[in-house]
Amino acid sequence: MVLSTILAGVPQQPVPEGRVIGDVTRFFRGDRTLVDGFVRVPHRMLSGVTSGVGGFAAYRVDLRVTDEHGTTLAQDTWTRRVPAGATATPGAASVEPFTFAVAPGKYDVQIAVQDSASGTRETVDLPVAGFGARPGASDLLLAYGIRHAGSGDTSTAAGELRKGDLLIASAPDLALTPDGSVLWYYCEVYRDSAATVPWLVRVIGADGRTLVATPATRSAVGAGGGRIAASIDLAGLPPGTYSLALAMGAGSDTVTRVGTFRMTGFETGRLVADAAEPLPPPDVFSDAPEARLDSLFAPLVYVAERNELQVYPGLTVQGKLRFLREFWRRRDPSPNTPVNETEVAFYERITLADRRFREGGGGSAVPGWRTDRGRVLIRYGEPDDVRREPQSGPDRPWEAWKYTRERNLKFVFLDMTRLGHYSLIYSNDRLERTPGDWASFLSPDALREIATF
Repeated sequence: MVLSTILAGVPQQPVPEGRVIGDVTRFFRGDRTLVDGFVRVPHRMLSGVTSGVGGFAAYRVDLRVTDEHGTTLAQDTWTRRVPAGATATPGAASVEPFTFAVAPGKYDVQIAVQDSASGTRETVDLPVAGFGARPGASDLLLAYGIRHAGSGDTSTAAGELRKGDLLIASAPDLALTPDGSVLWYYCEVYRDSAATVPWLVRVIGADGRTLVATPATRSAVGAGGGRIAASIDLAGLPPGTYSLALAMGAGSDTVTRVGTFRMTGFETGRLVADAAEPLPPPDVFSDAPEARLDSLFAPLVYVAERNELQVYPGLTVQGKLRFLREFWRRRDPSPNTPVNETEVAFYERITLADRRFREGGGGSAVPGWRTDRGRVLIRYGEPDDVRREPQSGPDRPWEAWKYTRERNLKFVFLDMTRLGHYSLIYSNDRLERTPGDWASFLSPDALREIATF
């Protein structure tokens, strides 16, 4: 395939850093397309809610996915806060990842970012097409870094998404610098049978000339598919806009995917700001209305002792405030410090569960923390190992989670509806109930895989 043809339609002009921008990458999952996306929120659009030491700015992200008829299929809302000083830092930005799945068809991803102080609102629309059939490969995801999730480091950081045992840090309009010149890339290859697939990458300038080319590498790809995840050091590349083309296969079986990135000067900082991590306030209950207190109370059922929560519904607003503060005071591992680490970790898991596992949309949506996967995540944190299987033959999609650090726990979730609504069907955790006939929901092959997982 001629590279000038490959590059047709690839944007060659960077989006201004002061604007909200987004991007999506598609992966094939049987009859569904998994969409991973990122939206970049420039801190210069934010106004500080408070100033001085401990001051912060805050924003809200509204995500909505609609089909070609305008029907809302998925929606989500979350808030973030950054130090007030970040609003005056040139190039500083937060990167928000998101994920959803769609059937074959055309969709629109609508993302709105609103500054909490000024009400300033910016939006971006991203068209997405769900795969109608199995492609030769996924879209190409370019990244600042890819790291393996170790036994003690399984949580995603700011601007990261998870792909199996890999944690990938990316951003829209990805920009490298002379002292951060390593470009990472991730792509999935889909095949009917196992094979050794040759592949190589080329870095192409805006004029279509190949500037860097790697020798061909061969990777083993199993039946069903595999992944290519690697990096290339582009130190010395002049400032400008470039494309990385990943060619996989040989002859008529070659599949090429292309991603665009920029090389900037020393004066331009990395867009994924460390300040993008949500910063919990010293007291999340201060000035909270009763409805907010109730929403903070509801998930405590996962960690409270027997009968500990019975008194709460009959309390006044001030009584509920005191109850929540006292509940977490008793669980503070370091009462002489200003931050209750246990409380912060708990509510961070609630936020993570709501983002990952929300089911349905509109008024009938189930928040992620109320789902089976959300409950397990909140109780035990990120699993040490995960096995995900899309729909295959007689089996519906299923996931198996394993915890091995403090105790040996296993959880198996099955998507009965094939719409991404996973139910827990098996666990060796005494806090969970396992249906006696759970094995009847899976094929013998799936049961063997779970047994050896």
